[in-house]
Amino acid sequence: MKPILFLPKNRYLRMIKTMSDINLKDALDVSIQVSKKAGALLLKYQKRLGKLKTNYKEGQGVVSKADIASENFIIKSLLKKFPQTEVLGEESSFAQNITNYKDVKKNPYTWIIDPLDGTTNFLNGFDYYSVCISLAHFGEPILGVVYRPSNGDLFYALKGKGTRYNKKLIKPKSVRKKLKDALLITGFSTEKGQVFGREFRIFKDLAIKSRGVRRLGSAALDMCYVAQGVFDGFWESNLAPWDVAASGVICLEAGIEVRNLKGENFSPFNKDFVAARPLLMKELLKAFGKKP
Repeated sequence: MKPILFLPKNRYLRMIKTMSDINLKDALDVSIQVSKKAGALLLKYQKRLGKLKTNYKEGQGVVSKADIASENFIIKSLLKKFPQTEVLGEESSFAQNITNYKDVKKNPYTWIIDPLDGTTNFLNGFDYYSVCISLAHFGEPILGVVYRPSNGDLFYALKGKGTRYNKKLIKPKSVRKKLKDALLITGFSTEKGQVFGREFRIFKDLAIKSRGVRRLGSAALDMCYVAQGVFDGFWESNLAPWDVAASGVICLEAGIEVRNLKGENFSPFNKDFVAARPLLMKELLKAFGKKP
């Protein structure tokens, strides 16, 4: 289904806005504050999981009251501070069939948010989930925040300013340049309609060639831990913009290459993603049958 775009009333103002009209440092500060408050809201819901209502969203899996409450809070908070912007949100995008992703590329500023990346983990009490907020300028993510409520891990980046983990600048690491030494992470889900024959073939091939492969259930966190150096590479197919917009800019600003399986440069509107440092990226793309 197509996503819904939240539009403030003063639409005509947005069309004459330029990048200089929004203070990106202020936008980052607000994003961090909002992500932490949304995370605190999720933690409250997790304390009463047994009473939490859930629904099924076609092609995507379960959505809970916590997802919706978090998204509503984020949208309200961001539009209050930045009324000239628009918001593309995961959960509300399945409410009506109104528009498509191409509209985001036409708008000066669009927040791309995932109020709860890793809903299944959240509902099962597995504390590997996150809140993701990104600001896109004509479709290009220029700001990204990913917050993990369960332990306070906070990743954030501004285009051209590097990536920080809990306020500390992440510096590129040169270790584990070869696939045989690399620890990889991936994801896949039957709810996203993936072809498991292909997915398992790639998984098996890389599990044999690498030091190991993990699957934990939050693409945003997976990519952030690649940026940090915990994991050396990531790949996943059938992702949406809200899954990767924030973590994509976080990776890029940390010196990580982000491409699709064809080897093309990062766009949150791609459907598949590979993230790794340059030398390892070449080996990964070869494993996917593409020339680096």
